[in-house]
Amino acid sequence: MSGFQYWPLLRGRQFDLLALQLLTQDNLLTNRIIPMIEPIRDAAGLPRLLKLRNQAGLPTVVIRNPSVGTYGLGTHKRYPLTPFFADANVWSGWWWRPDLQIPPAARQVLLIDDFRRLPAPAILMQFHTIVVQNDPRITQAIDHPRRIFLHDPWPRVHRTREFAQYADTPLFTERHWAMHHGFEGISDYSLNGAPYFDKGWPQGTIAFHIAYLRDGGIWLHHFLPLPTGGTQAEQFQYLQGELRRWLASHRHSILWDGPLKELLHYGDINHYPGLGVIKKLSVAHQILSVQQLLS
Repeated sequence: MSGFQYWPLLRGRQFDLLALQLLTQDNLLTNRIIPMIEPIRDAAGLPRLLKLRNQAGLPTVVIRNPSVGTYGLGTHKRYPLTPFFADANVWSGWWWRPDLQIPPAARQVLLIDDFRRLPAPAILMQFHTIVVQNDPRITQAIDHPRRIFLHDPWPRVHRTREFAQYADTPLFTERHWAMHHGFEGISDYSLNGAPYFDKGWPQGTIAFHIAYLRDGGIWLHHFLPLPTGGTQAEQFQYLQGELRRWLASHRHSILWDGPLKELLHYGDINHYPGLGVIKKLSVAHQILSVQQLLS
């Protein structure tokens, strides 16, 4: 495995898993993309995805001591993941904690998020890859031949409407800096951001977050409906018009992939597919855009 990589850290939400499932089934991913999945609940989607990716020979990291969600609270699992760790393409990921006890495995990934509790160098060398959070007190202290830079460029908003203060935001723009500082890849939280809330709140506003190439990196353009709102189906049709007008002036900056074309197709047939489908297609398009940049 060679070349700079993208390690998106996904919280195991259904639309994230479905996005990866879509891309894997359609043979659209290479090993430049190594998703790290932090399970948030005991559900059938993750085992199904791991089976698909293992059959395709694509590596996946599963975090075995998740820091969010309800998955780590119980011992009995309806959909156990343990059998998958015998597969060569399913790697164990661990958040570093001083009391961490890990079973032996060929490829282990350690994630470090607290500068006050750094592992000793001898512990670091037990792991195949180290994922270090964007904190100079961590990045400067961790010496390892395979490091991944974890940061969170997603805008801090509490409500969808707050994206109105942004037109475009950077997503994957630190590649040259990371390579210069010896990192072998970059990790982020895709289209979610690091803060996690187990229970959200209903929102009547929908938005499009579309990835595109700009200044040698990947940026996001945020589309919002009119302040007057309307039903989600009405908002969807308005956003379709805004997206098409924007695409007309950015046709050479966009990856015209299957997920984007499917999103546009729903506008062609005047059908609102639901927020989950929009999120699935947006994440799939974002991941493919980063992969295209790295290819």
